[in-house]
Amino acid sequence: MTEAKSDDRKQQEKSKINVVDRRHWVDADDDAEGTDQESLDERVPSFVEKLKKDAEDKDERLKEYINAYKEKNAQTDELRVRLQRENETRLDQFKANLFARLVPILDNLQRAEDSAKASSDFESLKQGINLVINQFVRELKDNEVQVIETEGLKFDPKVHEAFMVTDTDDPEQDNQILEELEQGYLFKEKLIKAAKVKVAKLKQ
Repeated sequence: MTEAKSDDRKQQEKSKINVVDRRHWVDADDDAEGTDQESLDERVPSFVEKLKKDAEDKDERLKEYINAYKEKNAQTDELRVRLQRENETRLDQFKANLFARLVPILDNLQRAEDSAKASSDFESLKQGINLVINQFVRELKDNEVQVIETEGLKFDPKVHEAFMVTDTDDPEQDNQILEELEQGYLFKEKLIKAAKVKVAKLKQ
C-alpha cells in the first residue's frame, strides 16, 4: 500500500510541466520599467532642486531690484530737496537785492514827509515826491521793467484794461484809447500790471 502511494507521487512529479516564457521582450520590459523608475526617481529630486534654485535666484534678484529702486528714490528725494533749498536761497537773494533798492526810495519819501511837516512847505514836499518818483522809475528801468504805451494807440486787451468806456460817433475813434488812468508795466515782455485806460466805443 505504501509502495503504491510512493509510485503515484513519483508519477505525478514526472507529469508536472515546467513552462518557461522565452519571449525576448518580457524580461526587457521588466528591465526597462525598472530603469525608467530609477531614472525618474533620480530626475525628480534634481528637477525640484533646480526649480528651488531658480526661485531662490529670482527672489534674490527681486530683492536687489527693490533695494536699487529704494536707493534711486532716496537719491531723487535728496536731489529734489537740494534743488528746492537752492531755489529758496536764490529767491531770498533776489528779494534781498530788491529790498536793498527799495529801502533808499522809502528813506527819501520819509525825508520829504519830515521836511513838509517841519516847514509846512508844500513846494518842498512836491519836490521830494518828484525825487522819489524819479528814483523809483530809474530802478524799474534798470531792472528791465517797461512802461506800457497807451498814447495814440488802439485798445489791446493783452496789456490794457478798459476802466472806462465812452461812446463815439466817429468810426475812426472806435476802440481808441482816449486817456491813460493808471500806468501799466511789463517785465521782459511779461505783464506785471495792465494799464487802466479810457476807451472810445462806436455807438451802435
